[in-house]
Amino acid sequence: MAFREETQETFKAIKKTIKQINEKHQLDILLREIRIDQFNKGHSYTIDDEILKVIEGSGLLIADLTFGNRNVYHEIGYLMGLNRGKGLLHDNFILIADKNCRGDELESDIGFNLKSWQQLRFKSTTQLELDLTESIELFYGLQSTP
Repeated sequence: MAFREETQETFKAIKKTIKQINEKHQLDILLREIRIDQFNKGHSYTIDDEILKVIEGSGLLIADLTFGNRNVYHEIGYLMGLNRGKGLLHDNFILIADKNCRGDELESDIGFNLKSWQQLRFKSTTQLELDLTESIELFYGLQSTP
């Protein structure tokens, strides 16, 4: 996601969702959210190199398309290239976008190559939390059986 004040509430919603999933399912290996500008390694590092390392080691990437950030597009493309190089499907990322924040501008900002991909478009952080919980639980096979 873009490193902007406007993305703070979205990131808080993602953190809350991850925490609730970990608590609900009492996972042996906890899910964690990482936003590189808020990640402390205890020493200086280049953010762009660290982003690529995190992407390489991530199980699921959540990418925020709200502000049409070119770096976010690069990171999604990097993951797609990794997937293709490993002969994997492109099923390890969730694209999100805040409809309330951007309105009609959102549609014109989302690039041609990503318009056809399913996205979680939300108007509130509550809606994001619900939709993201469902998607993450489906991805990791955690959904409850009736």
